[in-house]
Amino acid sequence: MTAVPLNHEEILGMAQARRDRRAAKLADGARRLAAASGTRLPSADELLRGHPVLGEDIRRDIEGFVDRALRGLRHPEATESLRRLAEAARGTIQDARGGDDAILAAIRACSLPPEADPDGTIRLRCVIYAALLGDVDAAHVVAAEAALAAYVQDWHLEGDGSDLVWQAVGWSAFAASRVEAFRPLPYALAEMPSVRDRVDAFAEDFRLKVGRLLDETDRT
Repeated sequence: MTAVPLNHEEILGMAQARRDRRAAKLADGARRLAAASGTRLPSADELLRGHPVLGEDIRRDIEGFVDRALRGLRHPEATESLRRLAEAARGTIQDARGGDDAILAAIRACSLPPEADPDGTIRLRCVIYAALLGDVDAAHVVAAEAALAAYVQDWHLEGDGSDLVWQAVGWSAFAASRVEAFRPLPYALAEMPSVRDRVDAFAEDFRLKVGRLLDETDRT
C-alpha cells in the first residue's frame, strides 16, 4: 500500500511535538539534578519516574515532604501520623539499618483516611518510601502505580514517555528478586546496597536489551 504523503500542517505538528519532547526532556533532567543536589523536593510522580529523593537522602526527603504536607493538613490523626514519621526520620540518622526499620514502622502506622488525602498523593509517597526501604509489598504497589501512570500519561508531552514503563518493570523485577526462591541475583546487582540502585539497574538493563532488539529488527 502506498503511503499517504503528509500535509504541511502534519509536518509542522510533528516538528512541534519533537521540540516539545526535547524541552520536556531537558526540564526533566534539570529537575533530577535539583533533587539530587538537595535544592528541590521531587513530587511523588517524579519519584515514580526514577528521580532521586531530596539530596539523595531519604530521611531528608521525608522531613521536607512532611513539612510541606502539614501546611495544609487539618486532619488530627493524619497530622500526628506524619509528625511521627518525621520524628522517626530525624531520630535515625546514625542508625542506618535500625533507622530503616523505625521509618517503616512509622509508615505502616500512618492513619491517612481519604478525607485527609483525597487524591492519594500522601499515601503514594509513603508507599514509595516503604519500597525504597526494601518492603516487597510496597514495591509491588509502586510497580503497579508506575505502570498505570505510564498507561494514562500524555505520551506526546513527555520527554521520554518510556521512563515510567522501565521503572514499572524495574520495580517488578526488584520485588521478584526479593523472593529468592528460584535463582540468585546477578553478581553486580547482588552487591548493590540501595533499593533505588537495584531498581534503576533492572530498568536500564531492560531498556538496553529492548533497544538492542529493536535495532537488530530494524536492520533485518
